Amino acid sequence: MITSDDILSLNFYNYGNPFTGSYQGMRYRIVKQKETKDEEGRTIKEEGLLVAIWPEPFAYEKTADELKTTKLFPFSEEGKAQVLEWLNSSWENGEWKPGFTASELDNLTQKMKEGHEE
Repeated sequence: MITSDDILSLNFYNYGNPFTGSYQGMRYRIVKQKETKDEEGRTIKEEGLLVAIWPEPFAYEKTADELKTTKLFPFSEEGKAQVLEWLNSSWENGEWKPGFTASELDNLTQKMKEGHEE
């Protein structure tokens, strides 16, 4: 189970750096999304904790967008609690492995390991 200590304090995210972690085959990335407005002052992007999940073994930048699931949460302690709840329920429900079965993920991981041994 992913805990509050695993995803750091809200203050960390104020500096704009993403935080990445993993839990038993599921990778996740959390970053503070800043509010963005267009020229007329309409909000294009809301502020919050933007969370992405995807299957191991690839890094965020090396994973196809189709394999990522993202969700925005309020930038608050309540939002952080919602992030934890979503991460843990997504892992339990297998939502982090879109398009893959567990055995396909295992095969892909094995092939990657074999490629590094050569």
